[in-house]
Amino acid sequence: MTSTGMHAQTTGGREPRSRLPWVESGGGPLVLVPVAILAEWTGASPDFDPDDLDSWGDYGRACLIDGYAGCLAAGDGQVLVLGDEPVSTTYLPEQRLFVRWICADSEDDVIRLVPKAVETADWEDAGTWTTGGPAQLFDSAYAGDELDDEQPLAVDTAGGTYLVRAACVEPEEGTTLVLVQLIAQTSGI
Repeated sequence: MTSTGMHAQTTGGREPRSRLPWVESGGGPLVLVPVAILAEWTGASPDFDPDDLDSWGDYGRACLIDGYAGCLAAGDGQVLVLGDEPVSTTYLPEQRLFVRWICADSEDDVIRLVPKAVETADWEDAGTWTTGGPAQLFDSAYAGDELDDEQPLAVDTAGGTYLVRAACVEPEEGTTLVLVQLIAQTSGI
């Protein structure tokens, strides 16, 4: 679920105004699915059985991604999975950076500490992701062609191949962020 005006965390009984659009998960990974292949992402199977991983559909495949990020095939394309923690996530297009809010007192702290987090991150290679263009970020349990009520987070990416790198960073005591960054690998991106 995307929260464009408010963030899910509350402070003193009030929900603070949000400066960034955030997407939430109901408990599983988030997926970044190119718009061109949205219909190929089927989410959780209607026959979902918590005790039978084979019945979990695409959602189950996303749950199997080990680490902060990884890719899966979907139709003729690729889906980028943001795994590990089902936490609030936003996208900073200027840096092609997903910011995942693990622990922080406020959104202002998250925003203020992103530059330091990027600078001090111990980046891990999470492979490459190829897209035909813009994508949607949403809870992996949902089917790509049934997102009307989900309000996914639009991510305006140029078509091409991106190196994906990820890091968990504690830029300041009491603040932990997971960063997933897309680095252009194809000229013209």
